[in-house]
Amino acid sequence: MSYVLRHGALDMGLEMTADGYVPVDSLLILQHPKFIGNQWTLQDIRDVVSDSDKQRFKLREKPASDYGQATQRTVERLTQTTTATSNMLLCIRANQGHTISFIKPELLLVRLSAEELRRIPTIVHGTYSALWPAIQISGGLSRMKRTHIHCASGLIGENGVISGMRRGCDVYIYINAEACADAGVVFYRSDNGVLLTAGIKGGILPCKYFSHVTDAGGNEILVRSKTEGSRSCLG
Repeated sequence: MSYVLRHGALDMGLEMTADGYVPVDSLLILQHPKFIGNQWTLQDIRDVVSDSDKQRFKLREKPASDYGQATQRTVERLTQTTTATSNMLLCIRANQGHTISFIKPELLLVRLSAEELRRIPTIVHGTYSALWPAIQISGGLSRMKRTHIHCASGLIGENGVISGMRRGCDVYIYINAEACADAGVVFYRSDNGVLLTAGIKGGILPCKYFSHVTDAGGNEILVRSKTEGSRSCLG
């Protein structure tokens, strides 16, 4: 489900609104090679949403008019799922992690003002020691194929943090929120607490916006001034 809602919905022929929602009924009857043998039920979808350890998904009723006639007719023909009521459709989205450029961040996420950004005590991106040299050489964090670079407001398990990095990360890149705010770097917050930025030109958040980098043991790998920043990740 993560793949469909974050990456493959349009390629699989599903209709999606600009805030990332897909009708649940359309997902349940999806006939795509990746979903051959799909036996999901509406209750399965509800269970996945409620039980997700990182609260990756959100359910919401949306007007059927938000979708095309083909989707509306498909939903009207369904009898066993019947999530459509009073011209409203039960829809589902991924809260973050998209590679679909069609998605509009302002409709999906909460944009943080410069003052809100400055007040965040911790912004950290989790990665792996095997990838750290490439980050150094490239000069910063890249959003890669995703629309945003993902960060958390602390390490997983700290102060209620449930998402924003994988649990197996062993390198932590701490972001200088004040420097980002001063430079106008835009950050967003998702419904499940992930902090996201597209970086600056080219989808890169340069190393000069790092405050420090540590390994899983808390040992400092890269130390930088919180006020002066750095020109390079090297050295």
